[in-house]
Amino acid sequence: MEDRVVALGEVAWDVLQRMVRELVARKAGGHLVEGRLRELPLELPLALRGEAAEPRRFAERLAAAIDAMLDDAVEHAASFRPGHAFCHRCGTAACEHSLPPSHRHVAVGYEPTGVPRWQDFAQYCLDLRHPEVDRLYSDPPAFLTQVQGAGELRARLLDAFDTPSYELVGQLTAGFFPVQTRLEEGRGVVALTFQVAASRSRGGQVRLGLNILGRAPSGGELGALWERHRDLPWRRGVRWAQSALQSIRVRAAVARPAGDGDEARARIERRVEGILNGLARRLARDHRSRGRRTRHADERHESGARPTRKALEDARSAADAAVLFDERRGTLVVLGDRGRTHFFASDGRLVSSVRYSRDAIERKRKAGLWRDASAGEIEGLREVLEA
Repeated sequence: MEDRVVALGEVAWDVLQRMVRELVARKAGGHLVEGRLRELPLELPLALRGEAAEPRRFAERLAAAIDAMLDDAVEHAASFRPGHAFCHRCGTAACEHSLPPSHRHVAVGYEPTGVPRWQDFAQYCLDLRHPEVDRLYSDPPAFLTQVQGAGELRARLLDAFDTPSYELVGQLTAGFFPVQTRLEEGRGVVALTFQVAASRSRGGQVRLGLNILGRAPSGGELGALWERHRDLPWRRGVRWAQSALQSIRVRAAVARPAGDGDEARARIERRVEGILNGLARRLARDHRSRGRRTRHADERHESGARPTRKALEDARSAADAAVLFDERRGTLVVLGDRGRTHFFASDGRLVSSVRYSRDAIERKRKAGLWRDASAGEIEGLREVLEA
């Protein structure tokens, strides 16, 4: 009996670990604590009877409790508000000026009064006369990056509006990242700003951190893309950059007015510039590798090199309720046994077959990515399959 209890406890431990990893991965600023978080003081009552004992309610309370603790950990680790630019005019990163106007806008410095300046990424590259700017409008779009140093970012900022406790040390703008969107959200691209910020506490301690500025095409936070992608294309590069920043020994020369620490400040800025250039290379490399994987998958789809027998069996035997429509790709989704999920084009061609958990399918339905197929769509699929 004791062995069974221990075994069940190990299963619970593994599931909780996976919940934490999932929540960290989709959280703005999660890279600041990923790999460094030692423990979470989790306390949650376990209801054994009554409505509160319903598994979904427990799961929602558990996820909310873990999420709140992760928010606290990120806030403690950050020298900024994750996802928000610091506004010198308002003295905070929680004002109306702190967020980009759209998923295509990047930060390009400050206005004289300390308000963050935002610009459409394509227009920004055009102003810089980037030789590949025309390819940003291709399908798929080009992937371009630009590194800016502290001097360029602060060039317009008046001393009267400078906040000594906070300073941008450098930043990288990058785009376009292809993302999945709904029809009403427009073109499926995102431009991001990766800022290295230094802040000084009241006790004089200086901290460097990497912040990611951007919006999802829906207008919400970048974390909203997690359900559609499961692995955001900038995640690996950001983890590397944040780890590299931890190796920099920051003295009080940063995040205070220029003076005797100019040499130390310049040294740190050069290190940060090197890290941002390294991040740009990694993002570009990951972008290329994703593109190759996508093209390879498309070639497999075109050639029909997929196991179709089981997919056809599932499609022919599926009840109407097991046939859905993918709003993004325009394909019919057939749910088979044991999580088998098949995607069919309107002409009956099998596009893909994967396995999804019941929860994953339900999340896609709630997010509006999949809807119930109409009677005409179901009948059309069955006709082409029989033919």
